[in-house]
Amino acid sequence: MKKTLAAAITSALVIGAASTTFAAANPFSDVATDHWSFDAVAKLAQEGVIEGYGDNTFRGDSHITRYEMAQMVAKAMAKEDKANAQQKAMIDKLAAEYAAELDNLGVRVANLEEKVGNVTWGGKARLRVNEEKHEGPGFDESNSTSHSYVDMWATARVNQDWTAKVEYENEKDMSGRNDRDSDSTTKIYVEGPLFGADTKIGKFGMNSKNDFVMDKAVSGIQMTFGADKTTSFTVTAGRMESTGAWAYEDTLGDMDADYASLMVNYKPNDKWGAYAAYHQLANSAYLTDLNGDAKDLKTWEIGFNTKFSQDWGFDALYVGTNSDDFEKDTENNGYRVQLTYGNVDTAKVGSYDIFTSYEQVPGGLLYNTDGWNVGTKGWRIGFDYVPTENAKFTAFYYDGKDVDDSDYKTKFTRAQIEFYF
Repeated sequence: MKKTLAAAITSALVIGAASTTFAAANPFSDVATDHWSFDAVAKLAQEGVIEGYGDNTFRGDSHITRYEMAQMVAKAMAKEDKANAQQKAMIDKLAAEYAAELDNLGVRVANLEEKVGNVTWGGKARLRVNEEKHEGPGFDESNSTSHSYVDMWATARVNQDWTAKVEYENEKDMSGRNDRDSDSTTKIYVEGPLFGADTKIGKFGMNSKNDFVMDKAVSGIQMTFGADKTTSFTVTAGRMESTGAWAYEDTLGDMDADYASLMVNYKPNDKWGAYAAYHQLANSAYLTDLNGDAKDLKTWEIGFNTKFSQDWGFDALYVGTNSDDFEKDTENNGYRVQLTYGNVDTAKVGSYDIFTSYEQVPGGLLYNTDGWNVGTKGWRIGFDYVPTENAKFTAFYYDGKDVDDSDYKTKFTRAQIEFYF
């Protein structure tokens, strides 16, 4: 049994052939095969948190040193943001066990996050420039805007299973063209296992696939069942503040409303996956139909993604809404198909991807990340590039037209750079 565990753990190493050279002369003693960390790292390897060697082989019976174990723990910590609550708890326990080795080896982990005592700090900063132009019969309008954005968070370990997180976001319009030139949000929530689900309680960010439908904070509870399984279910219920939900070209208002959703994710392997979701807003003074009666805003989506090869990927998404209950002649169906070449990775300087998509953006979106393209359809082309470690440059151009009247055009260009710390 222990020999099998040793093989699984060794296969999780991603430091390459050089690791055996270091192991021969490294100053740390071997880790005993009955040490608890063998079982812990083997489980993380089986769950895909730690990858195998580049050639996907097992290197069975190799001695596992504390140096090698620390390298594996560092790799797991670097992927901690993709782990579920139980996996994060195990990674933190491993990090505490091998803290001295990680420090002595000078390993930088978790996107340069600085761990101080029981608290982990991290964040993101962004600078963005937009060029926007709308034109049609007797109508021609264009403007340029620039924005700064910062997202900072602190995560504290409550116990082996639960963490508490405080996140502060602020976006500022530096061009002076926006009536509300600064917007900030503070999220506070706890996260851990509850009734067999990865659970968030408090005020947390809620995002749909690709942020096409939903990108907003919710105060309530979110439970994900089967996060480490082929099929997972995420149930969310709570209250949204100032949703700014869209009905065609006009917002329904900065309304507070009850929010509920069910999201199903199916991922049988790394080559493809599928998902479906249903979102609903209710109990708001703004949510009245064309007859003035109270009405729930409903949005549903379904889609899939696939990798043709290591470099080529394809995504497709369909969205349906009942926005025509709130406004006449509203296009309440939307879609996006996107082809991507390349693999951008902020840990790899020079990595990039190039993407192109055709999309139709309907009304009835809860809080679409873009906003400016609601009620339009057209082509988008762009790229991501990593100029230096933990930074990403993104640029794209969108050429679209009004869904109901092709004489009205929308052209949009964006360039931005993001820094992760």
